[in-house]
Amino acid sequence: MIKQKKAAMELSISTIVIIVLAMSMLILGLVLIRTIFTGTTESINELNEKVKGEITDLFVDESSKLVVKLGSDRTARIRAGTENFGIGIGAKTIDGSTVTKDLKYKLSLDDSARENCLSILKTKKAEELFKQKMSIFSEFDRFQGDTAFAIIEISIPEGTPLCTQKVYIDVRDGNEDLGREVFIIEVVRKAFF
Repeated sequence: MIKQKKAAMELSISTIVIIVLAMSMLILGLVLIRTIFTGTTESINELNEKVKGEITDLFVDESSKLVVKLGSDRTARIRAGTENFGIGIGAKTIDGSTVTKDLKYKLSLDDSARENCLSILKTKKAEELFKQKMSIFSEFDRFQGDTAFAIIEISIPEGTPLCTQKVYIDVRDGNEDLGREVFIIEVVRKAFF
């Protein structure tokens, strides 16, 4: 009878230890997940601020009222299978006044080249590469003072044929055209790793 009580006591202590360890692991896992998500959100905000700073610096260097944050060749090389690739653009008001909702941009695809994404994929599929609607004026994502910023999001589905496409950005402040910029997207082969 004494052995049975001792065995029952050992079983209940083991159960309590297992429950305490499981709860500790659960709490540590939740803290880890919270830390990861907090760090990711802060990284995205910091990246957005850096892109905004880079675009602002470009306005200081150039007398242009419209800039695209890409290299000097203005080409975005995007691998097939890439989701939400972002290209930063910025615009300034004509007279240096504070930005209003009248400052808008429009994307359009160049159809003059013989072999580009538009001719290979056809109009609907080529336009679906962009999150923004084509050929209509859209508001900028953010603005501060006389400068407005937007991120053009591009997603290239896996299996998309290799192609290049020239994209025009037209900016309008109310009824007055501010200017036009251009960049090129180039769909490149997906890497092995």
